[in-house]
Amino acid sequence: MENSFELTILFTLALVAGIGAQVLANFVGVPSIVFLLLFGLLLGPDGLSLVHPQAMGSGLEALVSLAVALILFEGGLNLRLQRLNQVSDSLRNLVLFGSLLTLVGGAVAAHYLGEFPWRLAFLFGSLVVVTGPTVINPILKRVRVDTAVSTLLEGEGVLIDPVGAILAVVVLQVVLSGHPSFLMALEQLSSRLAIGAAVGALGGWLMGSFLLWSRQFLTEDLRNSVVLAGALAVFVLAQSLRSEAGLMAVVLAGLVVRQKAAIAERSVRQFHGQLVVVAISVLFILLTSTLSLKAVFALGWGSLATVVCLMVLIRPLSVWLCTLNSDLNWRQKLFVAWLAPRGIVAASVASLFAILLTERGITGGDALKALVFLTISLTVTVQGLTAAWVARWLGLDQGSSTVIIGDHPLTSQLAQLMRSLNQTVEVIPLLSAQGSPKSGQNGQNGHKSNKSNRSAAGSIHTGAEANGTYSKSGEKLAPSEAKSTPSNGKLPEEPLRSESAPGSLQEAVLSESALLKADIEHAETLLIMTLNPQVNWAIAELMVKLSVSATIWTVLLPDMPISEGIRTLQNPFPQLQRWASYLEANRAELRSITLPTLADLGLNTTDPGLGFAPAKESLSAARATLLNPFSAPMGLEDPVLERLRDQFAYRIKADLCLPLLLLRPQRLGRWFRGGGVRVSGDLSQPSRVFYLPEPEIWRRGDRIYYLERISSPVDAGAKANTLSAKESEPLTEERDPIGLEPLPQYVDGVKLHFDL
Repeated sequence: MENSFELTILFTLALVAGIGAQVLANFVGVPSIVFLLLFGLLLGPDGLSLVHPQAMGSGLEALVSLAVALILFEGGLNLRLQRLNQVSDSLRNLVLFGSLLTLVGGAVAAHYLGEFPWRLAFLFGSLVVVTGPTVINPILKRVRVDTAVSTLLEGEGVLIDPVGAILAVVVLQVVLSGHPSFLMALEQLSSRLAIGAAVGALGGWLMGSFLLWSRQFLTEDLRNSVVLAGALAVFVLAQSLRSEAGLMAVVLAGLVVRQKAAIAERSVRQFHGQLVVVAISVLFILLTSTLSLKAVFALGWGSLATVVCLMVLIRPLSVWLCTLNSDLNWRQKLFVAWLAPRGIVAASVASLFAILLTERGITGGDALKALVFLTISLTVTVQGLTAAWVARWLGLDQGSSTVIIGDHPLTSQLAQLMRSLNQTVEVIPLLSAQGSPKSGQNGQNGHKSNKSNRSAAGSIHTGAEANGTYSKSGEKLAPSEAKSTPSNGKLPEEPLRSESAPGSLQEAVLSESALLKADIEHAETLLIMTLNPQVNWAIAELMVKLSVSATIWTVLLPDMPISEGIRTLQNPFPQLQRWASYLEANRAELRSITLPTLADLGLNTTDPGLGFAPAKESLSAARATLLNPFSAPMGLEDPVLERLRDQFAYRIKADLCLPLLLLRPQRLGRWFRGGGVRVSGDLSQPSRVFYLPEPEIWRRGDRIYYLERISSPVDAGAKANTLSAKESEPLTEERDPIGLEPLPQYVDGVKLHFDL
């Protein structure tokens, strides 16, 4: 009983320390393994001596095997064959020939520089072949490079792990046998890969088929649990047929599940991703706590030279030879050559090898483990922390990425503005069910009834029956009012257009190929801005269901139910529709202002009727803010800024301007990252981005980009007549202050296809 309680304390300490390291690494913006290594050493025998994994006995080996199997299965789930095709030749060369080059090069460096005997040197070379998705993927999320480079690194990280682990086991068996034979090693390697691939492909096909078949009668939680059990069963089955064949089996199983059940496996990926975070946290703390710092320091400078040689000579040579005939340019090749951090698989296999070598009476197991952990520490720390700088130096850093769903003049203007700020922006238009882009996204000129019976893997229906019935102003009607509203969702006084039939559905197709092309999996922000609130709601809910990691922003009608994770912009929906029509008619232009400067407003700041302070007062206030940036960060008790906000609020209400983007400089730098998107360009420091910002959140020092409404001479004359006739009427919420165009009307419902 006492022993079981000690194990409980051991697991609890490892879990708390591991999750704490993950949180701290995410907050600071460094690879999590950096803090996992530090926390493990701190809790181990050379630190506070609180964690003693030796108390687990053989249970540690079983835990390591199952955790590594889970990590590799999750890596296979995140791979896409469609994306791997563009770098298939380079990826194949890196996995097959690159691993052999690293094996030989690492062994030579460990022997001549680290003074290891040949058998331990070859063991080291086989252990550092692997890179690992647990280290590569977090780095690529922070450093956004082009698709070819990121796909090559991600694919190598997943596929080389089982190959490298099996190669290490084969080398170990050759070392233990004492009779090295190339043919025997080749037979053992190929048989393990073949058995693992066959078992994994069959198991993945069965799990994918089960996911599709069970969607109608099993809950999501049960399906996720079944896939977890199936993945571990595949691993155990392959292991029972041939040792270490299970690693390749789980990778292939995850890859096949992703391709077989694309619409059903997304929740599985989210579930396994959460399990992997826990597995890495516990496993790395346990493994690192067994590391002896004395063994690391005893290695000497020769071992440090071995790791440096591996980073700056062997890896670049391997990448150059494996990508010799590829389409990658020298900058892309150099970045791939620099980024090869080792991760959890190398640490796990090295720990198991150290135990096995000690049991067989072979000295050097602890030194081998220390050298592998030294390699992990240096590669993760140096390469992980310098990856962003190297990408910028090579001109490969694409900055933060934003995906905008909805193709109309307003989103086009926003995308053009963000591109001018050196941001990567992808605009995804919705297609009609016939495959052509939807005109105006909500049919500013109306839509024809679509009676196509297009089949899709999934669709979401939204309409009055789900979200209530809405008036043309965007207000939700009471049940009595809704009953008197025609089935097409328009107001009674406005007759139906000839091309719309009562009760017909708009049909829109959101193509997954377009989402993949936009690289939505690596986007930081997803902005859903079609001109139909029901379509916005449906897409936003779908993105949450698909576990998109980007921050989701959208514009909805009041009282629309939304899931957790969806952020709504507060602009009235009719306002966005009007401004889209203004842009389409070339009646709006883009302007900017940096608070509190008023020169860009085009207003007479000395006019007492406007209530503005003189320009000298504004400039002095701006100078004071620059000298003391924390004096009035919120703009409180600042009459100049308050008057400016009030003036802009009136202009926005009068439909004279519309703020598009607000950039707020981050004075605390990159270590304390806010919830916005980092921009570069002409800005001297990182900034947060706010979309369609209301004047209430404006502060001194912000830069606001806004649309200013302009009028033709004919419109100006009509506007003057309208204002002269209504100049005595007070401004109320019930009527618009300016003569506005008729708004597009909502239809009875929307049928959104998610086309796989």
